[in-house]
Amino acid sequence: MTCITEPYKKKYDYLAYIDVYIKNHLLAEKNGDNNIYEIDYNFINYFTDKKFHELRKMCNIFIYLVDALFKGNKGDTLNDDYDFDYLNYWLNAQIHEIDPENICKKFFFQHLMSKVNGNQYLRKLRSSIYDIEENALNNMNSIYTLYKFYNEIKKIINGEVHNKENIINIANNCVLEYKKIKDACPPNDTHFCKALKNFKEKYEEINLCNLHLEEWKKKNLPSLTGENNERIEVCTISADAAKQELTKYPDAESIDVQGTPDINMKNITIGTTATIGVSFICFIFYRFTSFGQWVRSRISKNENSLENLGEQMNQFTLTSEYDHIDSENAAYNIAYNSL
Repeated sequence: MTCITEPYKKKYDYLAYIDVYIKNHLLAEKNGDNNIYEIDYNFINYFTDKKFHELRKMCNIFIYLVDALFKGNKGDTLNDDYDFDYLNYWLNAQIHEIDPENICKKFFFQHLMSKVNGNQYLRKLRSSIYDIEENALNNMNSIYTLYKFYNEIKKIINGEVHNKENIINIANNCVLEYKKIKDACPPNDTHFCKALKNFKEKYEEINLCNLHLEEWKKKNLPSLTGENNERIEVCTISADAAKQELTKYPDAESIDVQGTPDINMKNITIGTTATIGVSFICFIFYRFTSFGQWVRSRISKNENSLENLGEQMNQFTLTSEYDHIDSENAAYNIAYNSL
């Protein structure tokens, strides 16, 4: 089907509220797959019957998203410069992803609007929905994808997501997406070039030092161009931060001091129990078994042997004393006889 396409008419001003739109988009995908207006979706078959279920789901999400943005404005009308612009982009992007060849976005929206009763906000969108040229739509998709990654990075920095080490993986995805369009800035599309430049500035302003990452010690995210990462400034740790890091890892001496009482008590308990147990077993063997009788007989023999040995030692001592006395007497006798 040949569709009448138009250049993107706005200035990417909706990107100023991209975090709000991304949040509502996620909520719409989660909760919006209900036909709350009881729409007759048979009109989809006029465009294609192969993608009926995907388009039906998309329509429900789109209507939910329109309602969510209106309620987010506290009952005021949708903003033509921001909300209408974003909703036109969203519808173009979703239909193009489902069926890029056979569906004209403006024509499809008109059919959808005619089937919805009771939703006044869709009618206000009537003049804001048009088919965006494919090249411009691709550029808008890239910008939107970059900001989705940027939004995930900001959640980590703000503490909304706890897996902080994943921030570099998300940044690398940003780098890959940025490389696709960094050299594709159309000469006559100054709004797109400005939007891309604004994103680059926001990305490069992010400071990672307060996260104290384990793998990435540098101040900023990886370069969007993939070059000169080695020139990125390394984070300097303040005295307070260094002190906090040291408190995470107590030294070995403090661990030994704290652990000694428990270890000593365990050793004493085990040693005492073992000693009592062994003593009791030995007593049983000694007192009530044949092994004990054998031990006692050996002890008796040893005692007798010791007594005999003592007597022999006494006799030997006496003999030695007598020999000593006799030798002295002999000496005296020799001396006396010489006189």
